[in-house]
Amino acid sequence: MLVGRSQLNENLQGDFSIIQQISALRRENRFLKVGLIFCLVLSAMPYLTGFQPTVIRASKVVTEKVEFVRDGKTVMSIVAHPESDGLLIQDKNNLPAVWVYRNQYGGIMGVHDRSGKIAAEIGSQRYGGALAAYNKDGKPVALVAALPDGGFISLYDDKSHELVSMDATPLGGKIEIYNPSGQTLWSVP
Repeated sequence: MLVGRSQLNENLQGDFSIIQQISALRRENRFLKVGLIFCLVLSAMPYLTGFQPTVIRASKVVTEKVEFVRDGKTVMSIVAHPESDGLLIQDKNNLPAVWVYRNQYGGIMGVHDRSGKIAAEIGSQRYGGALAAYNKDGKPVALVAALPDGGFISLYDDKSHELVSMDATPLGGKIEIYNPSGQTLWSVP
């Protein structure tokens, strides 16, 4: 069966219409690709040029570590304390420098020496506060405590033996001096 001229014209016009639509879709696709690439380059431009904002505002920041950097090297960092609900400030070698935390009775802060050993602690507790100082080996050398009904001061030798104590209570006070084995050498009253 022969196809009529009018039907052939319709087929040619339909094919031409489809070809025009495909051509338009290709132009649109090219335009969208170029536009997408332009947007990506434009959005990356601040980072490509080294732009760093001086102020970043956020209502909440969730992180595991905050590092403070000078000349490309970390000089200090802040992390969650590994043993308590608090913060630990570390030096450039990740040794502890300062820590602070709060518990159900109060708060406490500690300072470490350059080797990472504890040097001093200060804390507030439910019934008062305390201050402790440590030697280079991390052993206590002095302890001062303030309590609701008085307080005390104790001094220790390098082996953690108590050498001197001074207690104050509402009824009076007492001073004692000990030898390293713990025997009282002198006492008032």
